[in-house]
Amino acid sequence: MARSALVAAFCLCLSLSTLAESSQPSWEKLKPQQREVLAPLAQEWDNMDPVKKKKWLGIAERYPGMTPSEQHRTQLRMRDWYSLTPEQRELVREKYKTIKKMPPDKRHEIKRKWREYEQNSGGRREQ
Repeated sequence: MARSALVAAFCLCLSLSTLAESSQPSWEKLKPQQREVLAPLAQEWDNMDPVKKKKWLGIAERYPGMTPSEQHRTQLRMRDWYSLTPEQRELVREKYKTIKKMPPDKRHEIKRKWREYEQNSGGRREQ
């Protein structure tokens, strides 16, 4: 009895997992507009977990309503993020969590310094 319940639970989990994965399209099944917007993610798309795919699809949906400057920045950030190694991404996530816990005045100071850095770098990232 317990074994059959365990097998049934396993089958249910497996089918839910398969359903979740199939609800997120493969790269080839994306609409042309989505592929264009998400082009920096093309190589990793089919191996990406469904939650991340859903997030990126939401960004692709909002993309047409962005200003050209916002679109450009979004493309750069996608490219930059997916050029990082998994270890580098994890380090960025940890730093983000640390900054998020700081008092607002400290966060504003970090933002101010970051803006200064970006201005002084002369837009080298965008080339």
